[in-house]
Amino acid sequence: MMKVNIYIEKIDFDEFFVWVNRLNHGILSTPPVKYWTSADNLKSPLQLSIDPGMYTLIADALKDLETIGERYGEVELDFEPLSRSWELRTIKDVVRSANRYDLAVNVIYTALSTIAQIPGLSPAEAMIIAEREWVTSLQDQDNLDI
Repeated sequence: MMKVNIYIEKIDFDEFFVWVNRLNHGILSTPPVKYWTSADNLKSPLQLSIDPGMYTLIADALKDLETIGERYGEVELDFEPLSRSWELRTIKDVVRSANRYDLAVNVIYTALSTIAQIPGLSPAEAMIIAEREWVTSLQDQDNLDI
């Protein structure tokens, strides 16, 4: 199989990997670091051997960013998922609510099972789904019994 070699600074690998992963998921954003087809002039080069499909994904993204820049002016596209504090606060609230009904273990187990079944689901989203399955359904049952 054909491979394409590109080079980045070793220190930039994590940022580059995150960017490429976002592209794989259809999220267009400005590359956080540059890459080159030659290791010349790099302080600490890291060679990445990628398949042609990945290279075209990167090239297409850069072309799309260029087209957007030509049409609408230079822009910096950035992707930021829901903040980590929101995620942690949501998980904490769900666990607190589940504890009130003595269902925390059930909710956490269901959330973990849900994440295993639905790739890409955030932990907070899985907790919300699990909470609805256990706590909300219990609350609805209590309301019907009145």
